[in-house]
Amino acid sequence: MLEKQMSDKQTKIMFVDDDLVTGRVMKRNCDNANYACSVFQNGNDCLRAFKKSNADIVITDLRMPGMNGFELLSELRAVDENVPVLVMTGYSSVENAVEAMKRGATDFIKKPFDFTELKLMLDRTMKGVKLKNENRLLKRRLEQERNRFGMVGDTDVMRKLFNTIDKVTKVNCNVIITGESGTGKELVARALHDYSSRKDAPFVTVDCGALNEHMLESELFGHEKNAFSGAEQRHHGLMEQASGGTLFLDEICNISDAMQIKLMRTIESNKITRLGSSDEIKVDVRIIAASNRNLEKAVEKEELRHDFYHRLNVVNIHIPTLADRREDIPVLVQQFVQEFAEQYNRDIKGFDAASLRLLCNATWAGNVRELRNVIEREVILSEEKMLHWNGMDDITHDEGRSNINFSDDSFMSLEQLEEQYINHVLHCFKGKKTKAAKTLGIDKTTLWRKLRRYDISDDEN
Repeated sequence: MLEKQMSDKQTKIMFVDDDLVTGRVMKRNCDNANYACSVFQNGNDCLRAFKKSNADIVITDLRMPGMNGFELLSELRAVDENVPVLVMTGYSSVENAVEAMKRGATDFIKKPFDFTELKLMLDRTMKGVKLKNENRLLKRRLEQERNRFGMVGDTDVMRKLFNTIDKVTKVNCNVIITGESGTGKELVARALHDYSSRKDAPFVTVDCGALNEHMLESELFGHEKNAFSGAEQRHHGLMEQASGGTLFLDEICNISDAMQIKLMRTIESNKITRLGSSDEIKVDVRIIAASNRNLEKAVEKEELRHDFYHRLNVVNIHIPTLADRREDIPVLVQQFVQEFAEQYNRDIKGFDAASLRLLCNATWAGNVRELRNVIEREVILSEEKMLHWNGMDDITHDEGRSNINFSDDSFMSLEQLEEQYINHVLHCFKGKKTKAAKTLGIDKTTLWRKLRRYDISDDEN
């Protein structure tokens, strides 16, 4: 049915020639051929009409008083770079037609022309336009299928993820997102918000690993003036600020037992109480929580309350690692190259074939975030249009052997072991805390907190 409607649609032509008789003949022939033709005697009138209503094809003479055909061609291209423009030229001015083709004309016909010949050219041009439009639509559809919700992926695991996101955006329930560091948990959380009915309300992120219990309570619920030392004025908490929208709680395993209970009460009642007040405030917040840990094991170990976990875990979305979707790496690489080439104003085409194979086969413990960082660095440092990559060299392998020793008669606490291991990883990465945090499986803020706890030097190297 759609194809029939397209075939029945009249081709809309704008014809420009300062010769009045030629215009009248063209109009009569077009009417007989079921073309909708508007005739103009100068380029300015055609351009004004085109800006108002557009056309399928523009046919213009090159030699005209005022705005000539070359100038009209340039102006039309500025308005619509895809509209077909056919130029007419005399037998003695073929070089002008060639010049017009160089400037973007679609085709040319010599004057005086036979309408039957022109009609063949028009039909051929419209078939080409239809084919280009179909290809453009197909390309856009393929791009949409593999680049949805701000994420790139055309593998089975990513299509399954996109399908889940699409379903969850249509409902208003709490969600838990799990996945390794660097897989894109916040991207998924933002997608759940941006494509939901809450999209026009705030999306507020809380890094639960960066705040102690007292600070987290104050940030989430707010406080009244003089509620505690240093509270010089009333503070509206993040749950108030996010009301109507979404609150994203990142790394929920770092929330204390007492805070989990308070959050459960808020989920049940949709009410909060600021520190230093007894008044309840109604809030409407959708909670999306995330963690890079196995939350079911955290519940088993009583590191996370089972009742708190199950109130949040209405829907559980697990994000695959980059190793689970290696077929997406070439597309991700190209997207990051284009992004950073534009950001840093670099003329970069991409990676050579050997480098791309290495990128596809690399471990990527830091997942998409690590891949993105590598691409950014290569774009910044490269002096050539084609990028070359030989693999990761951030770890000094000679220093990579473990300096933690165990014996049968000497024991240490888990805290002492953690302190030594953090020191060891930092040493291997020459103090690079972002790399160390990825290897330890924690975010950088949590690493900073542990450095302060163990009084480990946090000087940047």
